[in-house]
Amino acid sequence: MKKAIFLSIFIFTHLSNLVAQDKPAKFTVTVSTDSILMNNYFEVKFTLENAKGSNFEAPDFSPHFKVVSGPNHSTSMSIINGDVTQSMTITYYLEPQEIGAYYILPANVRTGDKVLETAPLEVVVIPNPDGIKQALPSQQDRKQFEWGNFFDFSFPGFQEIMPQPAPKERLEEPVQPPKKKLKTTRI
Repeated sequence: MKKAIFLSIFIFTHLSNLVAQDKPAKFTVTVSTDSILMNNYFEVKFTLENAKGSNFEAPDFSPHFKVVSGPNHSTSMSIINGDVTQSMTITYYLEPQEIGAYYILPANVRTGDKVLETAPLEVVVIPNPDGIKQALPSQQDRKQFEWGNFFDFSFPGFQEIMPQPAPKERLEEPVQPPKKKLKTTRI
């Protein structure tokens, strides 16, 4: 039984690789924002789709950006209605060093006998005299888990379903709605 399961996983993996190779390989770069306030950081993602990559070469960020985190690697595979898509993403978090307009230079990766390259991408760094801290777009919608309250799982959109309690200083005796008599019909 274990051999059959292992064999089916092995065959499925190799078939999905063959199906994914039918699609053209694509190598792209995206940023979390194309304009950033000074003393903040932003996310840069290099994504390779439908190919296995090797010898990834990131651009030199050092003249205008400080690498806060990275390279962070992730891979994914999805199968939707028999359509297989594979991707590999390498993420960096960068902090600008100077005010101005700068380019994220091309990165490249080898896929088989070809070398794919991303397009350059412009990022504008804006002065920040008030010291405003920007959150990454993915972090703005996410509530941070607080270790002090293990059972507080608040999700956006649930306020209508699960009303939040009133602040402690405004606690009053709750108003009870009038009780309705149920009308029963006997048959």
